[in-house]
Amino acid sequence: MAGALGFAAWAAAPPAGTVIGNQASASYVDPNGTPQLATSNIVQTTVQQVGSFTLNGGNTNSLTSAIVQNTKTGAAGSTLYAPHVLTNTGNGTDVFDITVIPDAGAPFARVEIFADANGDGLPDGAALCTSPSPATGAACTVDNRSVAGNNGTFQFVVAYQIPANATTPLTPYSFGTVSAQVDASSPVFASYPSTQSSNRDNINLTNLAAFNVSKSISAPAVAAADGGAWNFVSNGGERSSSASCGTTFATITAGPACQYTTYTIRYDNTGGASGRFAMQDVLPSGFTYVAGSAVWSNAGGAPLNETGVVTGGLEYRVAGNTISVVDQNLPVNTTRTISMVVLVNNTAAIGTGTTTNTVEYSPVDAAGATTLSLGTLGSLSNPSAFTVLPSYGFAVGSSSSTALTARDTVAGTPNAGPNDVTTIASAAPGTAISFTKQVFNTGNAADAIDLSVASSTFPAGTVFTFFAADGVTPLVNSGGSSNVDTGPVAAGGSTTIVVRANLPASATVGSGGFTANVLGTSAGAPATQAPGDATQIALTTVIGSLVDLTNSALGTGSGSVANGDLGPGPSPQPTLVNTTQPGVGTVFPLFIRNNDTIANDFNITASQTASFPGSLPAGWTFKLVAAGGTCAAPALTGPVSVPAGNQVEVAACVTPPAIAPAAQTTVYFQAQSATVASNGLIASDRLTDAVIVTLPQTYVTSLTPNNSGQIAPGGSVTFAHTLTNLGTLSCNGGYSLSATVPAAELAAGWTAPALYLDVNENGVIDAADTLVTGPITSDLVAGDSQAILVRVFAPGNAVAGASATYTVVATFTDTNCGAPTATDVANVITGQIRVVKQQALDALCDGTPDTALAANPVTARPGQCLFYDVVATNEGAAPVTNVTVSDSVPPYTALNPAQPAVQCVSTGLTGTAVTYAASGTSMSCGSAANTLAPGGTVSLNFVVRIDN
Repeated sequence: MAGALGFAAWAAAPPAGTVIGNQASASYVDPNGTPQLATSNIVQTTVQQVGSFTLNGGNTNSLTSAIVQNTKTGAAGSTLYAPHVLTNTGNGTDVFDITVIPDAGAPFARVEIFADANGDGLPDGAALCTSPSPATGAACTVDNRSVAGNNGTFQFVVAYQIPANATTPLTPYSFGTVSAQVDASSPVFASYPSTQSSNRDNINLTNLAAFNVSKSISAPAVAAADGGAWNFVSNGGERSSSASCGTTFATITAGPACQYTTYTIRYDNTGGASGRFAMQDVLPSGFTYVAGSAVWSNAGGAPLNETGVVTGGLEYRVAGNTISVVDQNLPVNTTRTISMVVLVNNTAAIGTGTTTNTVEYSPVDAAGATTLSLGTLGSLSNPSAFTVLPSYGFAVGSSSSTALTARDTVAGTPNAGPNDVTTIASAAPGTAISFTKQVFNTGNAADAIDLSVASSTFPAGTVFTFFAADGVTPLVNSGGSSNVDTGPVAAGGSTTIVVRANLPASATVGSGGFTANVLGTSAGAPATQAPGDATQIALTTVIGSLVDLTNSALGTGSGSVANGDLGPGPSPQPTLVNTTQPGVGTVFPLFIRNNDTIANDFNITASQTASFPGSLPAGWTFKLVAAGGTCAAPALTGPVSVPAGNQVEVAACVTPPAIAPAAQTTVYFQAQSATVASNGLIASDRLTDAVIVTLPQTYVTSLTPNNSGQIAPGGSVTFAHTLTNLGTLSCNGGYSLSATVPAAELAAGWTAPALYLDVNENGVIDAADTLVTGPITSDLVAGDSQAILVRVFAPGNAVAGASATYTVVATFTDTNCGAPTATDVANVITGQIRVVKQQALDALCDGTPDTALAANPVTARPGQCLFYDVVATNEGAAPVTNVTVSDSVPPYTALNPAQPAVQCVSTGLTGTAVTYAASGTSMSCGSAANTLAPGGTVSLNFVVRIDN
């Protein structure tokens, strides 16, 4: 079973549509004294979508008792912006309606809702809605806003314009009630515990000073502390990997070991009089302030004095990660900024939990305030977050290895020596040998490692299977690929797996020197970040403007018309549109022509809006590389030098996050001179491009699992398989199913296999099933599957130890879909165990199944439970001994506190009674000294709860 280990990092509700697979096994000793292992069918559960959301981190249903989220103060005629965040805490994408209802008591001149794409508390783009009559309390509503699940967000601001002739009342002048509601078209509307949440924005009127603050990750319009460009402006990326990065402006350098970014605090006076402004910014634990990096907009290029000495009317003090500011006089309608560089610590948590903070400030005149005595502040800015992205890495090696010694020197090629090569000296034909391997997660996020046998010189007919650390619980796939995987492995953790090689009975005695390379690939990371790592198993022997920024050298059209880029921009339509996939960078050629009479240096920046300074959407990254370079090329640092009258080409690598949805995103580039041009002004030009993110269009099919079953002489065995379309494209035109056995086995009396479509998916052949007599004409659409049964008969004179290997093939009419195969090995024994696994929904999690048990797939919601029943039956003609049934908890689940009243029971068993045992997330039912008569059974029951 995949994912035999569970981790807290994976305890959130699994995304809607996740398939939880589980397979059990039974170990025993047959009448000939040979240890045997029988595996069950796979049972699958599909996770349903459930809905939940928050507005500004909470959920208040009442419109009349809505919590005050923002208090903004301004003079008559001013426009105030109140930031809000809707978070979809459900496990699937859903649609929401956003509404603001202005109070009709003291009317507003205008009420609008804007998107806040970069989370700086200020509007981006055109208004999404405008109240048709704010004076009468008419609502402004944004309908059908799609928000991704699993903590996806929609950030927006509400704009309130106070009438120019407003005089009373002052506090509060008026208010707006902001509500988020699940749209009626939601596919899971009924699952929401609450379908509406409301907050309130209070708007105060004053003729005195009134201050507002917004915080964003962006470069200001002035030069950095060294007079140059702001080289570190990113709202997402990996955290620092080093614990000794520079924390002074003079010592910071660009490089993969140290991650920095720039915060800009924007403050203004929307009141009726000048005043003293006070604020404090306490950086969260994920950041470290970079000393000497802070710059005030009134003194660009000069670092601020950090000891509280008043310079130019500004008092600025830093104590550790606490920044205190007093601007002694901020005039009316004046906006100023303070910008600083912070280090993203190597201990910062993945996500935004330790890298989100707000500025606390006084919204009114802070008379007498100093940086040592700020007084009561009371208001908070918008939250501004740096998204810490995970870094991935792993290694697969021998049980004696470490993460360092297991890592391939050449990716995908096992190292020589015992740390990467596990050798078994000898094995007999027809036996199974197990190799213990260790999988290390060297990244900083949980990951599942896909496993496959990449190459093998083992005897033809050898079947390889993967098991959990106990050697008896089969691994399955938990991530949607066609390979089995380890299940989630915690960051910095490791897990043990067992690779089992079932040698064919036809293996030649005396042959040897066999090797097979087991390849691991990361399920979470792109191959460029975490390339495959291999380990080897071996068997020694077989025994018995003035600047013009364009996408091409000549440019296209006009920069202000259609998609042109020649001349001043940006154009209304993108000049160049590149297509890429999530997590994969794409390169835009950029040509910088200096039309001036003097040479200059140009800073190249990127933004999601035409306004600069700006930033790309959360999780997107941008870097500048040399002309003709790829995203793997080193980043260019500093401005680009362009002689007078010349043109220089560079390239911009833009990378969407790995979780980016399929959509087109506009990207604006700006070239801005580092010093004034010949006309005494800063020269700049903007260019409009776009990135289309497309989801991978793939054909991926699988036929699973490989089976090993026991059969009595003259008896039959049925093997269950599932043919699945794991890709995003449908396999049209139908397919053919076939199963073959080598001619030698046919001559010995083994029957040609019979194939059935398991119509009711119960894992056994019955009247409802269809015998396969020709091609299957129906399509196998993306995400669909077909259950298949294969029945074979052994010859009546077969002796114990004989075996036959059947190869099952699904051949698609559409050759893009391939021809997936599976292998069934039938072993003749006189005592034969058959393992059948069934499941049922236990919605109340009381340890009792809600319906009859079956092998059919079921659907369940996060927080509901699954009842599993595993029965091992001796279907042979002779007793077997030491029977133990084993299973483990599948990924995305945990053992439920309420378990079945009877978890371990047997019939027809003598000797030591079977007992239930559990260790971590594995459990078993059996004993070390028992005998199970023909027809006897051993049953294991347990209940798991789906994470929520």
